[in-house]
Amino acid sequence: MKNLEMNYEKNVGTTSRITATTATTVTTALMMLVSVTIVSSFSLSNIIIPNAVPQLVIAEKPQLSVNSIKEINFSSPFSNSFSLGTPFLVEYDNTTSLKAIKNTGPKNFDVTFEGYGTVNGLRYRDNGTGIYLTNPVDGSVYQKGVIELKTDSDTIETTYESISRKSDSGIVLDNGIMIFNASSSKGGELSFLNNTVAAYKDILDLRRGNLTTIAWEWK
Repeated sequence: MKNLEMNYEKNVGTTSRITATTATTVTTALMMLVSVTIVSSFSLSNIIIPNAVPQLVIAEKPQLSVNSIKEINFSSPFSNSFSLGTPFLVEYDNTTSLKAIKNTGPKNFDVTFEGYGTVNGLRYRDNGTGIYLTNPVDGSVYQKGVIELKTDSDTIETTYESISRKSDSGIVLDNGIMIFNASSSKGGELSFLNNTVAAYKDILDLRRGNLTTIAWEWK
């Protein structure tokens, strides 16, 4: 009887140890499963799956123009000189009328003039209208107007604009630009001036009312 009791206790102890071991193993496995599930859930919740496959975009290389900024030497700005060469236009004019502009200063006028000249060796006659405005603070003069150039078979117009200084002796020295429109007839003598820009200087003698203009084509 004692043997049976001893065998029973031995079997119960073994079974208890096995059961405890099994329980521990199962608990560990469950904990690992829960951990994997949590990690998996966390990871999946943070993954964004795009609806479309991203396209590979290749940046285009910038096309360098002929007038690339690299062609300009900015290391020494004053080294970028530009020569206008020989004047292509010389003009001689006389003032034909001078009329004070109402409600302005005493030295502001509407002017008309006419004369003659040569452009690229081609002789022409001209007439023009414009305004002559004097700054009362520093005595500088602003001029703007239109000149019509005529040959025997062709005509063209140019607008002019300038800033100048007047000396005490009544001499005005202008620096300005001329912009020729496309009014010359197709194939005409003056058609080479269509849409041309020129830089000019002139000297105006206020005592005599005459002026001389020289201009360089801006190419």
